[in-house]
Amino acid sequence: MQIFQVNKCYSFLMMIILSFSDSLYLQGTTVMPCRFDWHQTGSQVIISIYAKNSLPELSYVEANSTTVNIHVMFEGDKEFEQKIILWGVSKKNSAVNLLASKMEVSLKKAEPITWARLDLPSLPQNQEQEDTNHT
Repeated sequence: MQIFQVNKCYSFLMMIILSFSDSLYLQGTTVMPCRFDWHQTGSQVIISIYAKNSLPELSYVEANSTTVNIHVMFEGDKEFEQKIILWGVSKKNSAVNLLASKMEVSLKKAEPITWARLDLPSLPQNQEQEDTNHT
């Protein structure tokens, strides 16, 4: 899984946080929804998460070819996390930019096609079973 570091000065701290991310719960944090949207070009998908006063040392993005997990700590004690199953991205030429009021995640598409939506819709269970039976 590719990890896009928000700020290189904090790379060691980020590695520690990511190593223990499954069992890390920050005391006193409040899970908050953030407004986020996305747009695309022919070769990229850009996800914008609107969170003011983000904490770069505690924020990270993990991605592989089909999934992106975005974790943002902001305004001292607020936390936002979103996991999205994607249509397919390439880890090369992907980046994260942290600005004063938002985080931008730029992901290179695996194929230069137009995505109908950001997330890859999952098949209903009965359709998955039918597909398995016909194979």
